[in-house]
Amino acid sequence: MNKRISLGLAISLIAIGCAITFILTWTVSLNSYNSKIASAEKYEGVYQKLKEMDATVRGNYIGTIDSDELENAIIKGYVNGIGDPYASYMTADVYRDYQQTNSGVINGAGFEAEKDGSGYLKITKVYKNSSADANNVKVGDMITEIDNKSLLSMSSDAALKRISGEVGTKLSMKLVSNGEERSVTLVRQQIDIESVTYKTLKNKIGYIKITSFNAKTPEQFSSALNSLNTSGVKALIFDVRHNDGGLMSAVKPMLNRLVPAAAVATAEYANGVRKTLIETDSEESVSLPITVLVDNATSSAAEVFAVGLRDELGAQLVGTQTMGKAVLQSTYEFSDGSALVLTTANIIPSKSEKFDGVGLKPDYIIELPTDTLYEIMTQETDVQLQKAVEVLTPGTENEPTESN
Repeated sequence: MNKRISLGLAISLIAIGCAITFILTWTVSLNSYNSKIASAEKYEGVYQKLKEMDATVRGNYIGTIDSDELENAIIKGYVNGIGDPYASYMTADVYRDYQQTNSGVINGAGFEAEKDGSGYLKITKVYKNSSADANNVKVGDMITEIDNKSLLSMSSDAALKRISGEVGTKLSMKLVSNGEERSVTLVRQQIDIESVTYKTLKNKIGYIKITSFNAKTPEQFSSALNSLNTSGVKALIFDVRHNDGGLMSAVKPMLNRLVPAAAVATAEYANGVRKTLIETDSEESVSLPITVLVDNATSSAAEVFAVGLRDELGAQLVGTQTMGKAVLQSTYEFSDGSALVLTTANIIPSKSEKFDGVGLKPDYIIELPTDTLYEIMTQETDVQLQKAVEVLTPGTENEPTESN
């Protein structure tokens, strides 16, 4: 039997429902408001303490304060304090260099350097066909002077700023390498970053080395792949060792040349929302056997590239456990030209387990001898490359040819 309720009771129930909804909404809003008030009051205390410290320093410190350096240090202190290991604050100058590197074209003397605990700068990368390359500047060299001024007399940020300059201008430096000191004069120039190199190994195995992922990497990668395909290679090795990533957007067009339509990776954001990060839409794929060389310096976009090939094409990984950086960074630019890089999402591969903080475990774990220097390694001393060739050899004919 159907039961009926009176109109008055229905209106009362609706009113009660609305009241409950209002109370819940009001409670959540109040909690949010109180939280913001508490946070604001807490930061007011921090600002007041900072103001008192500043007055104390300015009234008693015998040195000279660089206001720009102080401001940048305060901002960097905040970024360091949020607990994001991949977050960074970039001044306008540094951000311009960062954008330039991601574009695949840089203006400079042809090297990258970073702060060293000694107060000097350490060369971390030298670009091929650059002024630094031509003058035998090497990774690991220490910069002790720039334009006849000791780096110990300036901040590291100021020293890094001095390295930049207009194309065509000169940069004089004093370098220390293996205890020996020498002076070099470099010319700043526009340099196309060569992030992809390739060659054909024995048994018609194609080898492609990818050193970074920037805006020009997909084009260079496509050219290398076309050339190897034309030469009739019967297997492929992709080398992403010592590749710390770069633009995640560069990975899709590269995988698109290899992998058929597939959702390769997903991004999961702080609010729980998931979005497809890399989805290939190619109707063609590579049917050749593939191995990927990785090591503990393989990170971020390079790891996504490697795991995508393993998940979608069954590629086998050779080398050592990767770094394990499966998170996505977003860059936020501010009105003064500076920028903040912040971790905003987790990266989830299509088939493999999550690998952030863990890394990708190779199918063949091969350690390099402890006395091997990666930068000057040859095919004869590269046991990881030799293993990759060995893994692929059963699927190739024994035709011992090698070319550049």
